[in-house]
Amino acid sequence: MKLAIKEKVFSLKERFEILDENGTPVYQVAGKLLSWGHKLTVYDMEGQEAAHVDQKVLSLVPKYFITEEGHEEMELKGHITLLRPHYTLETSGGDWEVRGNFLGHEYEMKRGGHLVASVNKKWFSWGDTYLLDVKEDRDVLAALGVMLAIDCVEADTNHAQSATIASSNS
Repeated sequence: MKLAIKEKVFSLKERFEILDENGTPVYQVAGKLLSWGHKLTVYDMEGQEAAHVDQKVLSLVPKYFITEEGHEEMELKGHITLLRPHYTLETSGGDWEVRGNFLGHEYEMKRGGHLVASVNKKWFSWGDTYLLDVKEDRDVLAALGVMLAIDCVEADTNHAQSATIASSNS
């Protein structure tokens, strides 16, 4: 299944629209306006909660908990690396390795060495837009949760860099 994850630009909280390859909305994602860490809820088009992505605050490396309704909680852990982002998603069905290209915003998610999903960032779009290609429908919400968490990590990194540059110019 191919999905486009489009960030809504003019919003006080994190909001995304998830479209299928035909441009039809399949999910909506909304973050909490005031929260300690990132907290995102994925809704289906009937308004039912389908998944949650919650940041574990006060951790040396990025950590997120991803929960699909009716399934066990999964934990996404970041690893300390210099240039290429690396995460592990711990699931009851086998761990996923998530590796990326930080500058190109491209990621691959693999379970047991087999490709589960790939992600590419669409350049020159209004707001962040990611193209997510998931091989099996059963992995869609988990892969979507991973990509939303990685977007949160990148947003935090960009804010920290901006704050550092602003304070050094003062």
